[in-house]
Amino acid sequence: MMIQRLDVSEIIKCLDRVAAILVAKPEEALKEIKKISAQVDRCIPYRDGHMARVAAYSLLISRELGSPPDELVKVEAAALLHDFGKIGVDESFLIKPGPLTKKERAEIEKHVLRGYHILSGFWEFEDILEGIKDHHEHYDGSGYPEGRTEENISLIGRIIAVADAYDAISMTRPYRKARSKSAAIRELKRCAGSQFDPYVVKVFVKIIKRC
Repeated sequence: MMIQRLDVSEIIKCLDRVAAILVAKPEEALKEIKKISAQVDRCIPYRDGHMARVAAYSLLISRELGSPPDELVKVEAAALLHDFGKIGVDESFLIKPGPLTKKERAEIEKHVLRGYHILSGFWEFEDILEGIKDHHEHYDGSGYPEGRTEENISLIGRIIAVADAYDAISMTRPYRKARSKSAAIRELKRCAGSQFDPYVVKVFVKIIKRC
């Protein structure tokens, strides 16, 4: 079953309006992006507010890093739209309880560039788009879609990668049960320096332990 219950053309029209006010009225633009994100989240697994939580975690990290207000807007917008490209992915791949085939995994991995290309017409979103494209890149170069390494991966992408992984580990998925906060933290630490930016992991762990 394809995830096609969302009118993408209407979403694009809305994003066109958002792009026009993003710089002048960022808070208003974010309100619209949150609405779009919620619509997308209801149409793709796991319909549980994943993108909103990833945005919240990403904002916490960015604030701890001392990012200025304009950067916070970009981080939140990118996190809210990071899974936009899953529209059109075969839902059975995303909720499959067992191991994915090579073909299934390749199809899921296309969601990064699909989202990037759908949104690429909005030049105002340039930094946001880089964050969306980079959120599955790995610090050691083993990620996708371009195999970028370390600081060659946008900071927004490195932030979302950690936030996205923590939420995925912490929530129940068809292929595994939710893991505890401590287990999720151990997994982030284990992958720091390989999958994740070690400093971003350090900052996030500091934050999440306070929660």
